[in-house]
Amino acid sequence: MKQNKNYLLIGILIICIGVSVFTISQNFLLQMSKDGIETALPLLVPALVLIVPLIAIIFTVALRELRYRKAIANGIKSVGLIKNVSKTGNYVRKLPEVKFEFDVLDENENSFYGEVTTVIREEELELLKEGIPVPVIYKIYNNSEITIDRKPEVQKLKDKVENYKLKNNIN
Repeated sequence: MKQNKNYLLIGILIICIGVSVFTISQNFLLQMSKDGIETALPLLVPALVLIVPLIAIIFTVALRELRYRKAIANGIKSVGLIKNVSKTGNYVRKLPEVKFEFDVLDENENSFYGEVTTVIREEELELLKEGIPVPVIYKIYNNSEITIDRKPEVQKLKDKVENYKLKNNIN
């Protein structure tokens, strides 16, 4: 649902900026026909202020979606049970980089070791302790390549964790 809200907000943003650019361009053309291009050029600044961030937002969202689709195309959605969480000491955009070590469940609910290094907010880091399930995607032919799943199928993952716990007598 959150992802759908993001697309809706981006759509509304595009429409608003489109209407704004249209209005600015109409004013630009009117001003240009009256007094010439020299007096109309300052009207282009607001258009650029609106267009440049829009292009950056669209590029960022498209790139993120392409990476996710590539991970899904070559991978299997699963769940990893946290074994260990440790900070690497690096920071990206003032957020700590963290190394997660997992017991990742494969398709047959057998576990294998996996690790992911990612950036996470401090508030979320406090919640991620040993034994907590985290949605992951691992490569079909190389299960050491693991990424965090941004769009998990929650019920399937809950069922997978429950079956694993029952199978291995874990409370």
